Amino acid sequence: MIEDLTVTSVRVAGIVVGTIVLDLVLESAIRRFFRRNDRGDQERLASLRHVARTALRVVLTLIASLLILDTVGIDIGALIAAVGVIGLAISFGAQPLIRDVIAYVSFVFADNFRIGEEVTMDGKRGELVKFELRSVVLKVDGDGGQWLAYVPYSKIGTIENFDRALADA
Repeated sequence: MIEDLTVTSVRVAGIVVGTIVLDLVLESAIRRFFRRNDRGDQERLASLRHVARTALRVVLTLIASLLILDTVGIDIGALIAAVGVIGLAISFGAQPLIRDVIAYVSFVFADNFRIGEEVTMDGKRGELVKFELRSVVLKVDGDGGQWLAYVPYSKIGTIENFDRALADA
């Protein structure tokens, strides 16, 4: 009985240590990847690096948790099936969010626009103020003054960038 408990404790500790080591290795790889792909817009890259880092930690934590539950003797087959069904239900409801996040990653890597540039997207022309996870924030000048326009990434079709010359493309 005590031997089984010791073996189980050592296995759980091994899973935790292995997860921490893997997390550090993958964090270093992410940092190196973004340093290599640095094109000068630090805020854009920092935002994308944060999303990649958070997704990595969620996946590692989930896998480590399932391995630990299996190690201590809990049948995870039913748990995995339940999580799969719940994940499927959530994914149907979260399609706009998922679409925006995927478009966000695509636009950040494409480097079509940067903070401070004057752009037109979704029929709105203004200065790009910041990148958010689901939308781009534009400072729009109008008849009555200035306001902020939040353009979801999934709504961005054609982009006109007035601050880049043809040679920059």
